[in-house]
Amino acid sequence: MSSKTVVDGVYWISVNDRNKKLFEALWPLPNGISYNSYAVVGNDAVALIDAAPEEFLQDYINGVEEVVGDFSKVKYLVMNHLEPDHHGATPYILQKFSHIKVVTSVSASRFIHSLYKVPADRIFAVKDGDTLDLGGRRLRFIYAPWLHWPETMFTYLEGSGVLFSCDAFGAYGALENVFDDEVDLEYYLTEAKRYYANIVAKYGKNVLDALEKVKGMEIKIIAPSHGPIYRSNIGRILELYRKWATPEPDKHRALLVYGSMYGRTKRIAELVAGKLREIGFSVNTFDVSETHPSYILAELLDAYLLFVVYPTYEGGVFPYIHNLLNLLQSKDFGKGRVAAVINAHAWAPTSRQVVDALQKAGFRVLEPAVDAKALPDEKAIASMEKLFEAVKEL
Repeated sequence: MSSKTVVDGVYWISVNDRNKKLFEALWPLPNGISYNSYAVVGNDAVALIDAAPEEFLQDYINGVEEVVGDFSKVKYLVMNHLEPDHHGATPYILQKFSHIKVVTSVSASRFIHSLYKVPADRIFAVKDGDTLDLGGRRLRFIYAPWLHWPETMFTYLEGSGVLFSCDAFGAYGALENVFDDEVDLEYYLTEAKRYYANIVAKYGKNVLDALEKVKGMEIKIIAPSHGPIYRSNIGRILELYRKWATPEPDKHRALLVYGSMYGRTKRIAELVAGKLREIGFSVNTFDVSETHPSYILAELLDAYLLFVVYPTYEGGVFPYIHNLLNLLQSKDFGKGRVAAVINAHAWAPTSRQVVDALQKAGFRVLEPAVDAKALPDEKAIASMEKLFEAVKEL
């Protein structure tokens, strides 16, 4: 547990979780994650911006008391986003401190009871653009729906220019220091990219809408719920989010993913990688049995061509490829991108299943999709050559 002054009257209250291995039980956390919350101290009231997971309740209470003295000064707990990694501790806080009101978006107020038992008279629902005066400090609430839940909002501290952005602009990784100019920024930007690809990427249009909403505002600090606080590189993280949300990948970059049980499909993948480089692509290659999809999704943000090489398994698609395809569909990753498919098999071709999945994910799939025996025959080699010709025309 640690706290730090963000600007005068604003404090960062952080819990570092170094034990959790998977965020959302899905995404690897090799260096843990921070749960950032904040306290805004006015002359008349203190507002807390988000809380903490349930298991860190006492750490959070200790942190608040460290910066504001005691909870009697706290009048509001702003719930920018209802997800339990931000508010698992909130019901216990409200039970312990009966004078605190919860500030939520109108949308959040409609389904907060599906997650937390909050009495109706404790809920203060705010509309987009509403403000809350704390005495000398005023909070403005900005709806940012689907970043990455429908009820999400940002909170903006007028005058100080602090944007409490919830999950937007977040990153994996626990924090020793807090500000972007105090940490290894390149590491956290890499983890921000992976976080975006895993958590936010499905909602690219909503990201662009939110960026337009805050465009022109005086933003001196971006304070997200995970990862470092930006004060020196605000333009950089805003531009990265715009880039990631806009389906204009580098047309000279290819991502090759393959599965291989006995090494034969791997040899086909190596041949494909060589051909793509001859054509002029830079190629990142991943064995799906060794690389978690979290990292593959992040790399795909920059790639124009996704090339899938895999074996049939028990009459179906190789399981790790199948899992990746499901994620690509759920996150609409194919927009503005093309894909190509080679399936190696002994007796059961399955390339059409993969083509269908890629098309559902939004990819334009190049023809032909190649069905090859484990030892490709002349017909399969001819189909591969035809496929490479289609790639050359991109």
